[in-house]
Amino acid sequence: MILLENKNSDAAYFFSIEEFLVRKKKFRDPVFMIWHVDTCIMVGNNQVVEAEVNLDFLAERGIPIVRRQSGGGTIYVDAGTVLCTLVCPLENDAKTHMEDFAQILIDALTKMGVSAYRDGKNDILLDGKKIVGMAQFAVGSFICTHASLLYDTDLDVLTKILIPNDNKLIPKGIRSIRSRVTNIKPSMRVESKVEQFRAELKNGIIDNNTCKNYDFTPDELAEIDVLYADYRKKSVFSAC
Repeated sequence: MILLENKNSDAAYFFSIEEFLVRKKKFRDPVFMIWHVDTCIMVGNNQVVEAEVNLDFLAERGIPIVRRQSGGGTIYVDAGTVLCTLVCPLENDAKTHMEDFAQILIDALTKMGVSAYRDGKNDILLDGKKIVGMAQFAVGSFICTHASLLYDTDLDVLTKILIPNDNKLIPKGIRSIRSRVTNIKPSMRVESKVEQFRAELKNGIIDNNTCKNYDFTPDELAEIDVLYADYRKKSVFSAC
């Protein structure tokens, strides 16, 4: 496994790294990133923004919207949210890659005392409530699977921004988005700040793997910057 670490805090930059990894760099070993970004909304590739979020609230708070390449639902991300990416050759079907990454996350959370489990196609739950959402996209023979973990996310703000999908909630007897999600932090064996949680999660994931750090070369960073500039132009916008 290859570990990539970057101190950038712009979601569009990490999405540009993901694109670079699946389209150009194409490591034969799995590549893992754990990252955090400034507060934003991430929407799926084919989602209609107006149907997913409260645009007035976003405009009032100045929260940007970033469109990612993967499918899946709209998510709210802030300083209490932890994000992970796994990029690897597409050796199995996409579902198997999703399941494998979910199990990696569940195993790491279990080490920290969190009784997480998979539910459905792309969610990880705790006590019946969602704590992790996952999505993925493939390009040629490579696949990118990423996950967002609600560690200490402001769930009150989340519920004010996201428009509930009744087709998902009503059949499960769920009254609101707020009653469907929860944070990981209160269930930790030892509660800690989000920075410590990220470090523990990283160590839990790479603990049993032969892992090596990789730093992009200047030429590779230049290519990522080109993708980043294009990504910000096409996929980042405000609610104003």
